[in-house]
Amino acid sequence: MLIATERTRRRIAGLALVLVVLGVASLAHAIPMNQLLRKTTNQSITGKCCFTFNEAVTVTEPAQLTPVVVTWSSDYQSNVPFKVGISVNNHPCQVTEFLNLDASGSLFRSRAIQWVVLPSDGLIKGSNTITLCGGGGRDTDTFTLGFRTLAVTISK
Repeated sequence: MLIATERTRRRIAGLALVLVVLGVASLAHAIPMNQLLRKTTNQSITGKCCFTFNEAVTVTEPAQLTPVVVTWSSDYQSNVPFKVGISVNNHPCQVTEFLNLDASGSLFRSRAIQWVVLPSDGLIKGSNTITLCGGGGRDTDTFTLGFRTLAVTISK
């Protein structure tokens, strides 16, 4: 019994060490605050596509431009279909996703979308702003965004 207990202690100590190392490694890859937007309150959005949702992140490109990865995740509620995209440095909204509707408009759904933004999409050396945009099919279409994040990271 004592041997099993000693072996168990070693396994637990080894597992604890692995968890600490992984924790430190994840801190080293943290996203800078300007590259992450996190909203915890609901926001109702009304309008026909395409317009800005006034949610943006920035990323600083080095002299040698490199692609960036933009990740958006959100809970949403809608009884109309709507479009979501991004605008790079105030260029026109590039709509790539249509979000499904709930006919009753009472359920929240979740969605995560990733975009790979290339230098040819409007990235420039230095500071770049990436803004969430989209809208419905009519001027009166309304949808609600719940808890959401928008993040941009430079690809390596």
